[in-house]
Amino acid sequence: MPIPTTRAELEHLTRSSFEALQAELAEAGARAGGIPCVDGWSVKDLLAVRAWWTEHVVDWIEAGRRGDRPIIPAAGYKWNETPRLNADVVRATRGESYRSVRARLERGFERVMRTIDSLDDRQLLDAGVFGWAGNHPVSRWISLNTARQYTTARTFVRRALRERRGSPP
Repeated sequence: MPIPTTRAELEHLTRSSFEALQAELAEAGARAGGIPCVDGWSVKDLLAVRAWWTEHVVDWIEAGRRGDRPIIPAAGYKWNETPRLNADVVRATRGESYRSVRARLERGFERVMRTIDSLDDRQLLDAGVFGWAGNHPVSRWISLNTARQYTTARTFVRRALRERRGSPP
């Protein structure tokens, strides 16, 4: 999946990948949360991780806008420890319902879209605007932590549903 280079591409990719994931989840039904999906995770667990990344990319941007430098990916984790971070997110959301996790993901998506809209083109598309983003534009961080995450989640959910029905992948 290429990184969007314009605001329109970013908005389209983020929205279309989220809507495709939502359609897949709607087809799966309200009980899909417990279906085994990937890496020992259920669909709910997978969505909890996706919600976390969606929420946090916006948190990082908001911190940067305040002039703060967020700890990324999160306090106590380095980038090479994202599997541990994801596992900790899954553990932290064990008691959360599938419905609640889906609602968090939807709120996170809406928040991302509002954030994209609130950034001017320089803030969104130029590298080096936010120190925490390194040599990359914020649009890249948004794309990797939303659209790409939604697309891979949809792939995992679709595969899990096929396996549940006994259909070939």
